[in-house]
Amino acid sequence: MRRILLIIILAGTIKIYGQQNHTLYFLNNVPQTNMLNPAVQTECKVFIGLPVISSLHINLANSGFTMNQLLDSQDSSEYSIDAATIHDKLGKRNYLSSELYADLLNVGIKIKKRYYFTFAIRERNDLNLFYTKNLFSLAYKGNTQYEGEWVSLKGNGLQFNHFREFSLGISKIIDEYTTWGIRAKLLFGKLNLKTSRENVSLFTEENTFDLFFKGDFRADASLPVSLDSADGNLRPDYEYYSTDPVGLIFNRQNTGIAVDAGFIHHYDEKITLHGSLLDLGLIPYRSDLTNYSVNGEYVYTGPLGDTIITEDYIEEVFDRINDSMDVSLTRESYIYVLSPRLYLGISYQLNRNTSVNALLAARFWKQKIQTGLTITGTWRPYYWFAATASWSYFHRSINNIGAGIVLGRNPVQFYLVSDNVPGFIWPQSTKNLNLRFGFNMIFGCREKHSIKECGCYWLREAEKRNERKQKLIRK
Repeated sequence: MRRILLIIILAGTIKIYGQQNHTLYFLNNVPQTNMLNPAVQTECKVFIGLPVISSLHINLANSGFTMNQLLDSQDSSEYSIDAATIHDKLGKRNYLSSELYADLLNVGIKIKKRYYFTFAIRERNDLNLFYTKNLFSLAYKGNTQYEGEWVSLKGNGLQFNHFREFSLGISKIIDEYTTWGIRAKLLFGKLNLKTSRENVSLFTEENTFDLFFKGDFRADASLPVSLDSADGNLRPDYEYYSTDPVGLIFNRQNTGIAVDAGFIHHYDEKITLHGSLLDLGLIPYRSDLTNYSVNGEYVYTGPLGDTIITEDYIEEVFDRINDSMDVSLTRESYIYVLSPRLYLGISYQLNRNTSVNALLAARFWKQKIQTGLTITGTWRPYYWFAATASWSYFHRSINNIGAGIVLGRNPVQFYLVSDNVPGFIWPQSTKNLNLRFGFNMIFGCREKHSIKECGCYWLREAEKRNERKQKLIRK
């Protein structure tokens, strides 16, 4: 137990922001745990996940503020934006993110008790908007606070990716202590938008308060719609590609690859180490392409604070930037690099049915590293029932209490897991909404919950040692 406490103390020294699926990570009797660690094997011989209903994952998160902090209640029916509170709550770098994953097919087969093969088709949507405190401060307090100095707006960006994933994985029990797993993935990009350069800065001249703008910005898109480049300049009008919905669904022009890897190591009869690295790969985008680039300098001397913001005014400012900056629009292919996820965990077996676990997780973006810490307890008194509870610190919030339940095993299993249950009760006070649930078809299980049939060689060896000790005592 002292080893676990040491790991938790060390984890607490890390600057933590956010990552998902923590509560599910140690529920190894749920086949979908293999998505988070390809070394995990099911207890039964065959698992079949039916389209959509076997796994649906939803996540919404904001590291900056909650809805209660955003809106200041004036009375029972009126609200106003509380900019001062939001400004105080923001970190140096913040993000808004959403995830929507759905399994179209998922199959797992165990062979010779040592090998476990998986095949899955998964639809994935990721959206992440990164914004800095400098950007909000400039909008809220204006540019007078930066009089006589440059302010950098670097670190603001957008990453959106919708793709279909075909994966083939294998897990092998090396010996009674160690299991390794690896998964190869073929990716088909459908929609994408990303900023690849966000080097923007502003200088406020003393006395005159004129704004000097320097920009080196680029965005790449693979979408059915783009800005028009009429007259050699970008215009706030739209140009549509001829892509139809069916063509988009079956588009195979944006083909990429990725790999997952993981391990499970039983350090001794009580302690187990877990680790996995996911989404190490990329997608080259070649269809419905648009590349936006803005580079140069621009000086603004107009009374923006006294101007009524209308559509005509925005277009006028847009045109003036076009005249002063080097703006270009091209149709070149580009590469989208996935954001890898790293999980490191440790489990301590209190008894045959109960364990406590700790998990560190990180997701690597160009703009920042999102990390998280979760402590869970898992209880499985019967082969057909398991329950778990968790506490997490991510999205700059400690108010994340998760829970999960697993019912059934052979032939139907239902599971429901969330990293933040209070978020569904008080959504206005949370930074995170998270849920994963589904139904599985599982076959080839023994009705009795026996550790000899679950690949837990370390537990079997521990029982043998205990039996030998008892025999020596009786002698």
